[in-house]
Amino acid sequence: MKQKNSCLTGSCSDIEIIIERKSVKKIRLKVFPDGVVKLSAPLGVSDEWINDYLSSKTKWIEKSLNYFKDAEANEFESIIHSGISTRILGRQNRIIVNEGKIYKIEQKEDHVFIQSPTTGDKQALQKQFERWWQKQSRSYFLVVIERLYPVIAKHGIDKPALQVRKMKTLWGSCSRKHGKINLNYYLYKASPPCIDYVVLHELTHFLYPKHNKDFYEFLTVHMPDWKERKRILDHEIVKGLGN
Repeated sequence: MKQKNSCLTGSCSDIEIIIERKSVKKIRLKVFPDGVVKLSAPLGVSDEWINDYLSSKTKWIEKSLNYFKDAEANEFESIIHSGISTRILGRQNRIIVNEGKIYKIEQKEDHVFIQSPTTGDKQALQKQFERWWQKQSRSYFLVVIERLYPVIAKHGIDKPALQVRKMKTLWGSCSRKHGKINLNYYLYKASPPCIDYVVLHELTHFLYPKHNKDFYEFLTVHMPDWKERKRILDHEIVKGLGN
């Protein structure tokens, strides 16, 4: 795979684009919420054609980057404090921080209540919230895997293990060799149907490693509306995600 960087000069600023040449049939252009722009092109496509294509997409790229930039200020809880909101399973939840003798976090309806004896320590508060988020997201993802696993179990595939971690450009990934699915920490922000799509996508890879015809046919049989779920997912405001 050959990779190089290209740069477009738009009305806003210079846009750096990562260009990858792969064994793919169609050209793919993606703008990720963390500001990364990637283009995957078939091996035989010329540099001149790619440059013309990117020039024709400049406005769309700028619009996508601005969309994520505008949303970022309101969506990402970089500093936890009372009054901010976070998205959980596709719904906004207001965060309320209270002083208390013990460390405790509870989610009730559309609120997340954080109790801490050190509310003035922003770093400690952040770590407390992230530990809670890690535990909550993992528990939810395990339930989804348990529900969807029978789709591949009948093909003799062992149930994969789960790892939840922060990833910059992927919703999920899998390792067939180690029998493991990786799901992004921030995927817990997405709506349940979108999470189902990511989990089924990764489970399907245990049968079909590549994104080929068999892969997509299997996915379509078991989730006919996966394209719509993916479209929604690609516009979710999730930090550092895209695929």
